[in-house]
Amino acid sequence: MDAGSFVQPVLKLGITPWSPQAGLVVAFLYGYSRGFWWSVTAFVVAELLIRGAPAEWWLIPVQAVCVAGIYQAAAAALRHFRIFDLPPSLKTTLHFATIAALAALTAGVVVVGSYVASAVLPASQFSDAVARYWVGDLNGILMLTPLMLNLHAIPKLIRAIGESPLAFAGVASGSIAALMIIFLIGNPEDLRFFYVLFLPALASALIWGTPGLLLTAIGLQIGLMFGVQRLPEVAPLVDLQYLMSTLVLTGLALGAVVSERGEAAKLALQREMQISEREARLARASRAATAGELASALAHELNQPMTALVGYLRASEIMMTAANPQDTRLAPTLHKAADEALRAAGILGRLRNFYAGRDPQLEEMDIGTVLKSTTESSRWRDRRENLTISFNIPAGLPAVVADRVFIEVIFANLVNNALDATREQSDALIVVSARCTGKLMEVTVDDNGPGVSPTMQSELFKTFVTSKPDGMGIGLAVSRSLAQACGCELEACGSELGGAGFRLKLPVRA
Repeated sequence: MDAGSFVQPVLKLGITPWSPQAGLVVAFLYGYSRGFWWSVTAFVVAELLIRGAPAEWWLIPVQAVCVAGIYQAAAAALRHFRIFDLPPSLKTTLHFATIAALAALTAGVVVVGSYVASAVLPASQFSDAVARYWVGDLNGILMLTPLMLNLHAIPKLIRAIGESPLAFAGVASGSIAALMIIFLIGNPEDLRFFYVLFLPALASALIWGTPGLLLTAIGLQIGLMFGVQRLPEVAPLVDLQYLMSTLVLTGLALGAVVSERGEAAKLALQREMQISEREARLARASRAATAGELASALAHELNQPMTALVGYLRASEIMMTAANPQDTRLAPTLHKAADEALRAAGILGRLRNFYAGRDPQLEEMDIGTVLKSTTESSRWRDRRENLTISFNIPAGLPAVVADRVFIEVIFANLVNNALDATREQSDALIVVSARCTGKLMEVTVDDNGPGVSPTMQSELFKTFVTSKPDGMGIGLAVSRSLAQACGCELEACGSELGGAGFRLKLPVRA
């Protein structure tokens, strides 16, 4: 960097209009606060390799220590204000520019002052040399320090460029055209022509933000140095560097505004999504509360009619038996009707207790008996000839501990959902299986229906979410709530039959 930027120096000293190494040192000390002596060594070695050992060789290490100390203080100030830890803003850009300007000016005064004090440089050139040194280091810091400390943004910039190749071609061709206007078409001695450099630089800031601006500015800087060295008559590079510092500062401010607006838009979108999600949760909670009140009311109001219905059915069963009817199917049917009415009354009562906050009634039960009786009840209401319900329940399974009514409700919902899902199948198949895995009993209901769509997968257990045209969307939601209430877990799982599968995990008797 030192060798490449050694253009139009004061005498043969390292006082040039552009010093990119200053930007590298500040970035290095920002990220590695213990790198002071590494920076001193780099300054000394670069000076000796590029310009050799002067007569006053002791000036080199003295200047290296002073400049490295100044830039370490600048890096500490940048860390204090968290310039590169926060999203770009006008405030952080102003702090960065102020710290860079003060550090570069202090370094210029120290270096040039040491040359004047040792009679290497005439005192009459002090102010001009300080101005040249200051703008050189300032531009080096403004261009390279933010870029080096935001290298993680370069892959994102490359992806953005790849997504908008026309914009990249426009900025690149605009930069080349601006340099051609300055050095080939216009008058290189007239500084007004150099203002065309603002067009590609500010365009890149608007399109890609700060990283795009800095890469464009470095490209323009290299083009300026190349043109200044190739043309005999051109405006002094130091004058051009003041224009470049103005360009970079303007672009940094513009890039900060673009970044601020992007962050503000992203934050506004996130807040809008959070508000929408909160409103949706409140709506679901409100509907769930309404459903709870409705269930409690239904349980309260229907309990007496159900009790009366059971009485009537039992009386009819006794009377039909006493009358010795010829149709032997009537008595069993009435018996089943009475059992169903009793079960419905039990379910309503237990649901009322559940929504009233009372604990479930845990008991030991044979899961195979519960599964078969619940499935048989659902199968009795579905008389399709092309429907097959098979059981894969090994003998000798241990008893499980849960609320019997809750488990019956859960499996009734799962089996009824499977019946609805296979309604259009020519060879409908439902498999109810159970297996013991350690301290848990896993019971699965599979079907060969169309399955669950990917869009519905994450919404399955939410209240009032359903894919059925006439469904209410509360069956699975209530089933999961009941399962959790008695220490069980209900989840969707892959089906070996190609349709939908649901698994209930119950605790086994200790």
